[in-house]
Amino acid sequence: MKKVLFDNEEYNEALDMLNKLMMDAEQMTDVDQKVLLYNILQYFDYIHREPLNRIIKLLNKNEVLKNELLRDETVQKLCALYDISVDESPLDKNEVIAFIPEDQIKVLTPIKHKTWLEMGHFSEYEDRKLYAKNFEKVNFLISRLGSDVYAFSNQCDGSILPMDKGTLEGHYLICPWHGCKYDLKTGESLNGADKKLDVFQTEIDENGLLKIEIEYC
Repeated sequence: MKKVLFDNEEYNEALDMLNKLMMDAEQMTDVDQKVLLYNILQYFDYIHREPLNRIIKLLNKNEVLKNELLRDETVQKLCALYDISVDESPLDKNEVIAFIPEDQIKVLTPIKHKTWLEMGHFSEYEDRKLYAKNFEKVNFLISRLGSDVYAFSNQCDGSILPMDKGTLEGHYLICPWHGCKYDLKTGESLNGADKKLDVFQTEIDENGLLKIEIEYC
């Protein structure tokens, strides 16, 4: 079978295409297809991360080979895709990995607007369950914990992968992709001070109607 080889320009084009496909996938509305896609991506992540960890572990024992490989632009970008530093110990499945690094996502910063959304009666939301919602391309989650309701962005910080299949531990949300742990009260991550979820203000009026203030472009 003929080997498929990319030069650096073609490799960068492939990364751009992957980024575009991931951004398109984020807008999918069919729940079953979306779940299937993200399950595939999760296992794609698993089967690449393990051999990468082993390679990095070996490279750290051979400075000459490591320095030679790191001069290759495609090797540098592969490590960046998984947020792997060759100067540190390999990352395990519980550590934070961003599938698409922030600097690979080309997003402008337009003017943002705020509005209050009416999200139905408070009693419609089951306790300790995640509800995925969308408004003006803003993907967010709603979760009721006892008498409190929280609303927050539906993507792990540094990634575009959704977290509606995550798990709740107390008032903490565990990302299903990277194991990141976020405090729903503040949005702050227990895994790193530089990571944080966008948290939206919630309100329950005298009739039990849930309202959420969303910021959108």
